[in-house]
Amino acid sequence: MGSYIFKLYLLLLFVSAELFATSITVDSTIDKLSLLEHSEVVFNNNSLELQELLNQNLFKPYSKAHFNSGTSNSVWIKFNLKNSSNSTVEKVLVFSSPLLESITLYKGLNSQPILRGLSFKQTQHHTLSYYYDILLAPQSKMDYYIKVETYYTPLSFSMNLEDKNLFLKEDRDKQFINILLIGMLVALMLYALVLAFYAKDRSYFYYALYLFFIIYQQFTYVGLTQIYLPFDFIVFDMKSAIFKIAMLMLSSALFAMSFLKTKDITWLHRFYKGFLLLITLEMFIFSLPEFYNIQVIIITGAMFIIFNIMAGVIAYKNGHKEARLFIVGFGTVFISYSLMIIDGLGLASVIHHFPNLLMWCSVIEALVLSLAFTDRYKLLQEAKEKIDKKLLENLKNREKIVKNEVTKKTLLLNQALKSKELLLKELHHRIKNNLQIILSMIRLQRDKIDDKYVVDKFVRLENRINAIAKTYNLLLLDDNLEAIDMQEYINALLFDLGVSVCGVDCKVEVKTDISAELPLRESIYIGIIINELVTNAYKYAFNGEKGEIFISLNERDGKFVLVVRDNGEGFIYDKKNKSLGLKLIHSLVIQQLKGEIEMITKNLTQYTIRFSL
Repeated sequence: MGSYIFKLYLLLLFVSAELFATSITVDSTIDKLSLLEHSEVVFNNNSLELQELLNQNLFKPYSKAHFNSGTSNSVWIKFNLKNSSNSTVEKVLVFSSPLLESITLYKGLNSQPILRGLSFKQTQHHTLSYYYDILLAPQSKMDYYIKVETYYTPLSFSMNLEDKNLFLKEDRDKQFINILLIGMLVALMLYALVLAFYAKDRSYFYYALYLFFIIYQQFTYVGLTQIYLPFDFIVFDMKSAIFKIAMLMLSSALFAMSFLKTKDITWLHRFYKGFLLLITLEMFIFSLPEFYNIQVIIITGAMFIIFNIMAGVIAYKNGHKEARLFIVGFGTVFISYSLMIIDGLGLASVIHHFPNLLMWCSVIEALVLSLAFTDRYKLLQEAKEKIDKKLLENLKNREKIVKNEVTKKTLLLNQALKSKELLLKELHHRIKNNLQIILSMIRLQRDKIDDKYVVDKFVRLENRINAIAKTYNLLLLDDNLEAIDMQEYINALLFDLGVSVCGVDCKVEVKTDISAELPLRESIYIGIIINELVTNAYKYAFNGEKGEIFISLNERDGKFVLVVRDNGEGFIYDKKNKSLGLKLIHSLVIQQLKGEIEMITKNLTQYTIRFSL
């Protein structure tokens, strides 16, 4: 019984809808007909189903040719098409906006939904606008219910019934014009990049970046992305609306800051930096699904374009002549940006009549700014010519003075250099004499001591001081006061060590492979290190037996490598109880030479020291 009553209710509802609905009469002679102004709509903010909307009689007449709700993201549309002729009528139902995410069409209440929009993969989508084929039999009429939804972009569109052939031809023409405009913008972007690398000016690079994001944004805005790019990218692009708007503002701000030289106007530069921070924060925060709000970024964009045009005026008033062309260039796109923002906020619907207006304005802007780049070059050339002229005049007046001054200074420098060399030689001579006096005093003191342990300590001290004295002796014998011939220095040092430590009957053979020159400071450190290591080898490595000590010092891969090796018995290395000599070696290598040391003490003893100058 209940089922029967429900069916009767649906029948009565259908009959009443037929009686009171306004039918739109169509025939083959109609080329284009606006449907929205003959339709009924309901803003479905509560996500009600179609049957519930009909039951509650929520559909209301709509009298405008274009729908723009700004913040609303869902609308139901209802209309009735009637064919009173005796022939079949074939038309297409066209939606003007290519940015609609979901379009669901029902032919009558019980039909299967037909899906269109960015959220649905279309197998043969080849037009800028989404459309449905409409087929009306002779003497028939049909109710149509359409649900249009958007989440990532504002809801703005018109809906027309058109002749299919005319629609497809117009669409091809629009595609051609849009691709031509995109090509012009790409060419101008590449031109700006060439200027950026040629002139080494950041403003050119930032402008190329700005044009790239205009191309990226407009490629979607006019519908080319939906035709020529893969579905996965279309979905990603649909969800990146806030990112594209933000990057457009960021690149525009960076270009303006560089081109207008805002660093010369401190407060203006700070305002731009504040906008950069604000836009970046909004981009990351409002792109998150839980905080998604495109209206905020659109309002920020409105504030930015007003500020940007004002900044050009301010820069011009502060003496930046190139700003006049910036004002003209950005002023052209200011109009299109303003219309797009007004449309995005749902305040008015004008931009849909000129969907590629921003590209036209951007081409004009780029051409104007190209003149600005030329103007900048001209201004720089004029300034350069003035400076060159003054420089030439100054050079002519000062040429004789400079020549005389150069001659005098050269003589003085040569004299000073000779005096410096004499002073350095005198200094080295005195240091050598002082070291010899110290050595003599130590030897006199040593000769009075009978304790062998103490005598050994004195001998070690003598050899350390002798290692330093040898370097100054070589400096006095050689005209080169900046570098020590390490082969000559080390061989002389080894001779003295053989006599003082090993003795006349020494059974230890010493071999060397030395090819390096070092500054005074480093040569002293190396001399002390070799002194300590060779002394230890003489005293502890061979126990009076025959042996061999090998020393090499060469430069490898930008580093000096010192190797001191003996074929003695080796020893057990104790980090905690290092001798004074080993402590001295580690201190010189690590702290003074900033190098590194490697030790092998098993069956032989080898020290490898690496350091750089």
